[in-house]
Amino acid sequence: MRAMARIVATLLLMADARPPRGPVVVSDSEIPHPQIETFEQKLDHFNYKDQRQFAQRYFVYNASYRPGGPLFFYTGNEGPLESFYYNTGLPFDWAPSFNALIVFGEHRYYGKTLPFGNASFTKENLGYLSISQTLADYAMLVRHLQATYQLSAVVALGGSYGGMLSAWARIKYPNVFDMALAASAPIPQAVNLLEDKSTFYRSVTDSARQAQPKCPETVQRAFSDILERAKTPAGLQEISDIFQLCKPMEASEIDHFLQYVRNAWTEMAMCNYPYASSFLAPLPAWPITAACKKVLEAARPIDGLAAAVAMPYKQPNQSCFDMYRIFVECADQTGCGTGPTSKAWDYQMCTEIFYEQNTNNVTDMFPPRNWTMEKLNAYCMKHYGVKPDPVLNRLQYGGIDISKSGTKIIFSNGLLDPWHGGGYLKDQSPWLPAVTIELGAHHLDLRGNHSSDPTCVKVARDEEKKHISSWLKTGEALCVKPSTDELWM
Repeated sequence: MRAMARIVATLLLMADARPPRGPVVVSDSEIPHPQIETFEQKLDHFNYKDQRQFAQRYFVYNASYRPGGPLFFYTGNEGPLESFYYNTGLPFDWAPSFNALIVFGEHRYYGKTLPFGNASFTKENLGYLSISQTLADYAMLVRHLQATYQLSAVVALGGSYGGMLSAWARIKYPNVFDMALAASAPIPQAVNLLEDKSTFYRSVTDSARQAQPKCPETVQRAFSDILERAKTPAGLQEISDIFQLCKPMEASEIDHFLQYVRNAWTEMAMCNYPYASSFLAPLPAWPITAACKKVLEAARPIDGLAAAVAMPYKQPNQSCFDMYRIFVECADQTGCGTGPTSKAWDYQMCTEIFYEQNTNNVTDMFPPRNWTMEKLNAYCMKHYGVKPDPVLNRLQYGGIDISKSGTKIIFSNGLLDPWHGGGYLKDQSPWLPAVTIELGAHHLDLRGNHSSDPTCVKVARDEEKKHISSWLKTGEALCVKPSTDELWM
């Protein structure tokens, strides 16, 4: 879904996170360090003969917890847990008023939760990576926490793929997860229900146009210049020089290069926050506006595009850009990231999650690229010997009509987020409310309170909190801690 494996190195250095020092109300810049724990999970929850186990990592913050408070459980997604923990301030802002326990669960096959260690990403071992196994992991971990703490209710929350998991956890295990907040969760798109395959990059282009009306057409001219120059060896060398590539580009590499350029805009659009951030890459406030400014102020459109592309990719002391190290082609047209765990997301895109994001250079500013189910099938068979099954998830998790399957799930979407077109933008039922955020990028509402937050995100968080508070009040009878036997019924 994103270049999640390109996590800022400073976040990874926080793996030795320290215990909290006391109850605090925090913003994103003040998120306290967690206690790091592990829980033994079954490798295969659905095979009674297979008793193999692995250690699932999870983070705990209990300074705001009081007996009888709820559990805020973050359903970790496709990356190291640190990246989500230190970029999700909302539960920390809410916890004191709810007396809540905060726990972040790491997704199997990501971060340090590797069932087979360094051998986790072989074709044979990847077979234990699935949504159903992951949801069972989270349900078992929550049951363990319920046996340890006196919890009134369990609130699942997550963003992006993690938001899909929070909604599906509520649907699959309603006896474990009492409610959910699913932020920027493009469930209809993920289960291949969208007929329009161009929504994502049209949204990226709309954000650029909103920032600077002439930005998209100038970017289009830059791409036209690139494609014209790419017809000759001398032109390819010019492109390589302008974009400061580490190696001169060959004619056969132009398609990868175009995806590399497009991916930079993807990252900036998703992280188009009103303040500087480092979620996917170190970026300034309103990065799409900053990128368009570079595009429009340059002497030539191609120079401006090169300057814009450098924004999310530039690292300290970096003299050139290795487009193969920075961007790896995969089944997800918005990027799988880099590093070993990027294979895990690539595999998931070849089995249970489906994104057909196309560009056409008409409704968007990017060169035409058509990624069809046929191409996806061929890619997946070549790399993993599997084909995606677009039907199974609809059957399991209520994709076609989620109102028949779920209750007490909030679906939030920012209208600056390229993923919003694949999400639920209207209430699906009185118990499945939708919250839209006009100036919100990718799960901005899950980030902590910030002085630069636009009013619309403050209103959205208040609305979400009211839903959670109301649902918690209807479940006050759950406050008595169940016995150990009752926990597993």
